[in-house]
Amino acid sequence: MIVSRTCSEISAKNAEPHQDKEPRPLETFRDAPAYVLLGDPGAGKTTAFEAECKALGEPACLFTARDFLAFDPQHHPEWRDKTLFIDGLDEVRAGSSDARTPFDAIRGRLDALGKPRFRLSCRAADWLWANDRRHLESVAPGAEVTVLQLDPLTDSDIEQLLEAHPRVDDAEAFIAEANERRIGDLLANPQTLALLVSAVAGGNWPESRKETFEMACSQMVREHNEEHLAASTSSSLPTPAQLLYAAGRLCAVQLIAGVAGYTLHGEPDDEYPSLDQCEYAHPERLRLVLGRKLFKGAGASDNRFTPVHRHVAEFLGARHLARIIDDGLPARRAIALMTGDDGTVVTELRGLSAWLAAHCQDSRMDLIERDPIGVGLYGDVRGFSLDEKRALLSSLGREGVRLDPWSDPLARNDFLFSGIDPFRERVMAFGVLATPDMELALREVLQDGSRDKGHQIFTDFVLRVLEQGAPLPSLSETMLAIVHDDTRWPRVKESALRAFMRHCPDSSPHAAF
Repeated sequence: MIVSRTCSEISAKNAEPHQDKEPRPLETFRDAPAYVLLGDPGAGKTTAFEAECKALGEPACLFTARDFLAFDPQHHPEWRDKTLFIDGLDEVRAGSSDARTPFDAIRGRLDALGKPRFRLSCRAADWLWANDRRHLESVAPGAEVTVLQLDPLTDSDIEQLLEAHPRVDDAEAFIAEANERRIGDLLANPQTLALLVSAVAGGNWPESRKETFEMACSQMVREHNEEHLAASTSSSLPTPAQLLYAAGRLCAVQLIAGVAGYTLHGEPDDEYPSLDQCEYAHPERLRLVLGRKLFKGAGASDNRFTPVHRHVAEFLGARHLARIIDDGLPARRAIALMTGDDGTVVTELRGLSAWLAAHCQDSRMDLIERDPIGVGLYGDVRGFSLDEKRALLSSLGREGVRLDPWSDPLARNDFLFSGIDPFRERVMAFGVLATPDMELALREVLQDGSRDKGHQIFTDFVLRVLEQGAPLPSLSETMLAIVHDDTRWPRVKESALRAFMRHCPDSSPHAAF
């Protein structure tokens, strides 16, 4: 079942403040000359594009950004005079040392095609906001580009999807159970919602995001076709665990090498190498796992395969790397494959490195130091030890301005009248840090006497995290002190008041004044 998705328009800096920026169905933007659809991993950007392209019919065509750059428009006359849906800008720009290079190549293609109507999707973290918008307008019809943020699934969307799912008997009970276990945030993302349903099909509820992916992948790797099962003897069929590690090998090699997928039969090329290039001790397992639900056919070809979703590939690839590290590979050598000359994790491998931190304790402290924001956003920090969570909080404090999407004046203009909270996804990912065992570390941040820009942003971030975490009423006096402190930014004081009301719900709002 596919539900109609809504999105929020992110205004340009010259937008009128009274403009209506309430969430609207994506279909209401079909007349827009050009738009960019932003969303987090698994948010449903590809599915939304498929639905919109199908609704437009023959006057539209959909392809990946990788294919748009790989194929010569001269050989594809069917692209002309169409509305072009170009999916996955993030997947091509992230692999470049300069994010502008593939982006400019896409602009060149659009210019060569006569500036057609187009729609472009991108992970929100890989969109350069005002800079990208301005340069994209030069190849857009009428020099106009609308930027949209794909909204999370609504409560109604979630209920509809669960009611239509054959494995869910009671949608309301499912939602209540997820909220009770504090993993209800997984329901608002179509991919993690599907993974959670798949995981629960085994009869046990997962306690974390990592466990959800683990259980779901274990379900997807199993052979459910009785004919296929009958064709293989129990002695010749690899176990699901063996196939998961084979899948992890494929995913790790694909992500690190920056290729699109694999060729099973036929002629391999640079984008779809053969399985032999993975140098795996059990090549037959590689061939077998491509036929499971962890992988899907790439386009119209029967010979090419890609992971069912990049986020799944990042999880399984990191899982495989963690096992290799356990077997003796130095963690720093694995991390070196994911970092640039400056020692930071390269953008296209932040998901892989984040999941490696979740899977592999030997790599965790190093990755916390190199990319604390990515570790929380794209992985799972719930299983971290107290020392590791404290180190993560400290490393986040050193990020300062980078924590805040509002800190870039150009980005701030984009958000100004949109009504979108750019902190939301970051804050939700780190809600697990707001636990009783972290109280002392959190108190130290809130009581720190620094008032420079970086620390004001960090304090605001921590207060917003406290809104998501477990109740800590012992911090109430500290929060009230911030509310009354005129050396704090107004938005920091507002966040402190909201946190106070979250942790002391029985208190009167007037207690803060």
